Amino acid sequence: MKRVTIHDVARKAGVSVTTVSRVLNDRGYISNEMKEKVLNTIEELNYIPNEMARSFFSNQSKFIALIVPTTENPFFGELTFHVEKALAKFGYHLFICNSLNDSENEEKYLRLLNEKRVDGIIVGSHNVDISEYKNYEDQIVSIERKLTKNIPMVQSDDYNGGRLATQELITQGCTNILCVTGDKNVETPANDRSIGYVDEIEKNNYRKNFIEIPFQIDLDEKLKIIKETFQGDFKYDGVFAGDDVNAKLFLNVAKEMGYDVPKDVKVIGFDGTQSIRYLVPELSTVVQPIENLAYEAVTTLLDLLKGKKVKNEVILPVELYLSETTQGSKK
Repeated sequence: MKRVTIHDVARKAGVSVTTVSRVLNDRGYISNEMKEKVLNTIEELNYIPNEMARSFFSNQSKFIALIVPTTENPFFGELTFHVEKALAKFGYHLFICNSLNDSENEEKYLRLLNEKRVDGIIVGSHNVDISEYKNYEDQIVSIERKLTKNIPMVQSDDYNGGRLATQELITQGCTNILCVTGDKNVETPANDRSIGYVDEIEKNNYRKNFIEIPFQIDLDEKLKIIKETFQGDFKYDGVFAGDDVNAKLFLNVAKEMGYDVPKDVKVIGFDGTQSIRYLVPELSTVVQPIENLAYEAVTTLLDLLKGKKVKNEVILPVELYLSETTQGSKK
């Protein structure tokens, strides 16, 4: 079957190709009568617009890039799903970019803007010292990442999440709590989780304890660090892990080493993705509003691209999901 073209629509409707293009892209003045005539013809002929042609006329690709470290991590996998879902509501498509924690990859994806292959970028990566971001401040929004002072950022209330997690452990009787952080050399809002931890620990006159597990290292390396923590004199009765992956690894090692969770040591994580709550329902965790993070990032970016004034920072509330790793078996 021959593909229906924009020329067929124009011929059938008795108008110019330019008029059809203006109707499709909602550009320029077109009377309601003419618009209705063209739209009826499009429906009658079952015309499917060529996206490349439309982007040529509108100077828009209708693609938004999302840069994440990896979609293997449950948080970024779920975030990607919700960003794509939100973009689809506004007629945009998603270009997924796994930076694999490599700044060169991230710089390569930024060039998509310069080449006009994408209209804007949502950044959720964890790389540092990428000065090129300053060249595209009106086309970028970040999630949980402070890029420049002018690039809008959407984040969860990480500080309050750290406080809530620590409060829960203290409420359950913990007095010697270990806080698992990411790479302290990478400045992200996620670092506020440990600040919330510190404030609650100091309020109760307890000792601060930290170990660092960089996000970008592989699972085997993370597991090695955690096993080394358990070796020797392990005196912690509570663990606040900065993300659910590390929390689950702590659970595995604790059981392997003969510790009873939560009797001997209580564990709470951070992120609260649906997949983790389904697969590890016993894990207490701080739940980030991932769907709302995605929607706010998308709408903020689309407003930015339209030249609208947007908030420089959006902070969304978190909540606790409490289960067996802090409270014991539920009756």
